[in-house]
Amino acid sequence: MPSSRRRYLRGCVATLGLASAGCLGSNGYIETSPIGTETTPELEAGTAAHKQSRETEPFVAWQQSLGSPITAPPISTGSGLSVGTESGTVKSFATADGSQQWMYDASDPIRAQPRRVGNTVFVVSGKEGLYEDHIVVALDAESGAKQWTFSPGEWWLELLGATEEMVYVGTNTDAPSKQGRTLYALAVADGSVQWSGEIGDQYEGAVRNGAIYVASYGRFYAYDAETGEKRWATDVADYYSRTMVATDDTLCYAADVDETRGTLIGVAADTGETVWRHDEGSVASTTLHDGTLYIGGTHVAALDPASGEQQWQAEQSGYVQQAPVQNGVLYAGGDKIRGYDGSNGEQRWTWEPDADVEGVVPAAVVSDTLYVDSWTDGDPRNRFKFAVDTTAGTKRWAFDVGSNLTDLSVDENGAYVAAADTVYALE
Repeated sequence: MPSSRRRYLRGCVATLGLASAGCLGSNGYIETSPIGTETTPELEAGTAAHKQSRETEPFVAWQQSLGSPITAPPISTGSGLSVGTESGTVKSFATADGSQQWMYDASDPIRAQPRRVGNTVFVVSGKEGLYEDHIVVALDAESGAKQWTFSPGEWWLELLGATEEMVYVGTNTDAPSKQGRTLYALAVADGSVQWSGEIGDQYEGAVRNGAIYVASYGRFYAYDAETGEKRWATDVADYYSRTMVATDDTLCYAADVDETRGTLIGVAADTGETVWRHDEGSVASTTLHDGTLYIGGTHVAALDPASGEQQWQAEQSGYVQQAPVQNGVLYAGGDKIRGYDGSNGEQRWTWEPDADVEGVVPAAVVSDTLYVDSWTDGDPRNRFKFAVDTTAGTKRWAFDVGSNLTDLSVDENGAYVAAADTVYALE
C-alpha cells in the first residue's frame, strides 16, 4: 500500500504503543493477457553466508542480493521464496539453499508481497506516482512464466484474498472513501472477471465459508464469494487495522464505538447485524485459533467468537499475532514475550530481550522455536529479529545488520527477512 495511504490505517497496537514495522498490510477498461514468455530462468548459487563471511552469524543459512531495493517482502511459497524489487523483478529462490529458481521482469516496481494459490503466484506491479495504474500479474509458481495480467485502469490495486478458483482484487485511490471503489473476482485459471461489486478503500479482506469480507475506510462489505451477490454492508468508524477475523457464523473486529477506544464487535456473518460487544479495556489485536478468539490490548484474553463470552483474562497487556498458538500455548508480545495456557490463561513462560528494543512481537512458532519481530522508537525502527527456544525460554540468536528489516516470513524450514536489496534465510 502506498505510503500516502498508510496514514489512514489505525496502528494495530496503537493503544499499547506497540508496533512492528509492517503492522505496528470503478469499473474501467479490463484487459487480460495470455501466457507470455517474459520469464528469464537464471540459476545462481545461493550464498552460504556463514561459510563466506566471518561477520555473518552461523544461523544465517544463506543470503542473496537482488541488485535492487526490495519492495515486496519475501514470502515462502512452498519450496520457493518469492521476493519483489523496486526495479520490477520478481525472483524465486529455493528455500533449501538460496539458488535462484526463476526470475520475472515486470518493468515497474513490485508493490505487494507475493501471494501463492495452488500453482500460481500473484504480484502487483506499478509506479508510486499519482494516477499510475497498477497491474496484477499471475506467474507459474514452478517456472515463473507469466500466465495472465489484469489491468482495470485503476490507480492502486490490493490483493484481498484468494481461493483455489478465484483471487479477489480491490481498487484504491489517495482520497479514502467508504464507497466508489471496485472489488473484482478473477478466475485463477485465466484472470477473467467473474464478477465485480462496489467497496470502499480497503484495509484488508478475508474469505470464509463462501463469503468475502472487505474492511474498508468507514464501511465493511460482505459478498458471496462465488456469485458476487452483496450480502450486506455496514458503516464502521475508526476500525483497527488487521483485527478482522471470521468464523463460519461470526465476523469479529475492533473499532472505536461511542468514544470508547478499541471495542471488540461480533456481527452475524450472514446479515452484518451486531450480536455482541466486548468493551472491557481496549482491544488492538486479534487471532483465531481452534475455535477460540484470542485478543490483545489492555488485556490478553480468550473469548467465544459466537457469543463474545469471555473465557479467561490475563492481568497483563499484550499483542497477539495472527498465528501465535502452538501446542496449546498462546504467545503474546509487549515489553516481553509471554506464553499463556490457551485453555485457562495461566502464564507459563516469559522471555525478555537483552537488546535495546521497545517491544517484541511473536511472528510464528515452528517446532520448539519462536521467531520474534521487534521495534524501537529510533531509526532503524525495525532492526532486530530473534529466535527463542520455547522449551528453555532462552534466546537462540539475535539478527541485526544495522538497518531496517522487513517483518519475518516463516515456514517449516526457518525464517526469512530482507534489508535493502538482500534477503536472508535464518535457521
